Amino acid sequence: MLFKKQQKMDTVIGAETYINGEINSNNSLRVDGTIEGTIKADWITIGDSGKITGNIICRGIIVGGNVNGTINASEIITITQKGSVTGEIFTVKISIEEGGKFEGKSCIQLSNLFSEGK
Repeated sequence: MLFKKQQKMDTVIGAETYINGEINSNNSLRVDGTIEGTIKADWITIGDSGKITGNIICRGIIVGGNVNGTINASEIITITQKGSVTGEIFTVKISIEEGGKFEGKSCIQLSNLFSEGK
């Protein structure tokens, strides 16, 4: 599933891939593997098998796997029915499908405060 504005997936982290460190991308990113560290990307999709421990900074994210950490999304955070987020989320808009899990602190911004820093 891609965002309405996003036409293709630029980078894919496969299910058997483990990354420890920082990922920076100006494009879209799909994670089916495991990442420990910081991710900065435009749009992010975390597949059912994706696991992230660390901080995420993006415009929008779909969480279908597991995230343990902080998500800063300037536009939207979507947690699917199989998705799970533990930690803090900061965004303008959030959507949690039935069955999706969120445990932590949320801060819903009144406007897009993140765009000032870009």
